[in-house]
Amino acid sequence: MLSWIHPLLMVVLALFLLQPTVHANVEITPSISSTLRWTDNRSLTSGELQEEDIITQVQPELTLSVDSRRHQVMLNTSYQYFTYYKANETREFQQYHASTTSELVDDLLFFDFIASKSQNAALQQNTVAADNFSLTTNRTNVESIAVHPFLLKQWTPRWRTQVDYNYKENNYKAVGLEDNQVQGVTALMGYDDEDLRMDLSYSGTKTESDRLVTPANFNEVRLNTHYQVNGSWAWLLNAGYEDNQYEQVTSEKTKGSFGEVGLEVALTRKITFNGMIGERYFGNTSSLRLLYTYNRESGLEIAHRNDITQKAVGLLQSAEPAAAVNQFNGLENISLLTEVYKVSRSHVRIYTQWPRSRGELMAIREIRDFQLSLNREKVNSVTANWRWTITAKSTLKIDLSLRDRAIDNQPGNDRLLYTLMKLETQPIKNFLMGGEYGVSSRSGGAFQAYRQSQFGLFAKIIF
Repeated sequence: MLSWIHPLLMVVLALFLLQPTVHANVEITPSISSTLRWTDNRSLTSGELQEEDIITQVQPELTLSVDSRRHQVMLNTSYQYFTYYKANETREFQQYHASTTSELVDDLLFFDFIASKSQNAALQQNTVAADNFSLTTNRTNVESIAVHPFLLKQWTPRWRTQVDYNYKENNYKAVGLEDNQVQGVTALMGYDDEDLRMDLSYSGTKTESDRLVTPANFNEVRLNTHYQVNGSWAWLLNAGYEDNQYEQVTSEKTKGSFGEVGLEVALTRKITFNGMIGERYFGNTSSLRLLYTYNRESGLEIAHRNDITQKAVGLLQSAEPAAAVNQFNGLENISLLTEVYKVSRSHVRIYTQWPRSRGELMAIREIRDFQLSLNREKVNSVTANWRWTITAKSTLKIDLSLRDRAIDNQPGNDRLLYTLMKLETQPIKNFLMGGEYGVSSRSGGAFQAYRQSQFGLFAKIIF
């Protein structure tokens, strides 16, 4: 099992690597924040069972960063202490995220290391908290460790090679969730000039867990080419061979050659289109993408893709464990373990930025045909966010996430809604305060339904 010693060992290793370095910027930033929050449904129960409460949170936090020419280290760790006034209970949670990036040999050998711990939903049928504030037991600690050494060499201005090894281990505290390990090797040789770009690559990935009777293996040799005919359009060609092994209950083959051909066209100075059609062992593939760039900060993207996943295990984990909205948005597939599946995915994305604010709206339609369970899942989701810098010291943030999920042979749709409005201000350099209001709800089918409103005031002191 992973433990707190992993990020500490990682930092010690990084500091050891930094010893020969003459110039390194080291910053240690401790802070402590406190939140007083009212909720009308502390345990995320449904109907007449819901109870309101006042929740007090105290969160000490420590951030360490080390930056030099060849090494970067980042460690963020925090504890959350919760007191529930009416329930007369307390809870505590620990999170950390630590990373190093090192150039061990100039312009040749590099090494990345990541360790993290966060809390995530354990069972998809039960309530899914968007953060740790709610007094629900449907959460589990997830600890991860990832190692990534790689060789990167630019031989000439046109030729480069790269060889990577990746290892990641995920461990869950909850009983019934299987720990898993994913490791992979990739090798690439690339060529790039004004008119022609080519990448010849090999990738091999192996996934193991208690759930998988035999490890899943995905192996692929691929050639990607991009030939710029003139300033307006280019040919795209991808081809290769793959040999995949994973648990399946169909007679469908899992290996063979594949290929795609397509075009990339600059219709105008601001509008770009590319499309590809092809075939893999499971059937036809296709992709379309239309991008309208109004300026550097604003635009519209419309895209569609028919393909298949090449992974057997997926982890529901936010890159920022403390970001409630990110965790909630990640619930498009709630299960910590997933399968290989065919996927048809379409999305529309609108993004824009004004002098003092920026926003993004994305709508996604995804259909997944699972190969192990022979089930079909349809997911529709909409996410939106807006950031407004009211003054030099005050910011307003608004986030919205709506996801509707339907599974064949299951009654009703599983619908999740989350909205959050957060106003924060920093009157002096080392002090931050503000307030937030959020609503979350879940309804439909065999899943546990609930609705919750929350209002909170917070303050943070940075030492």
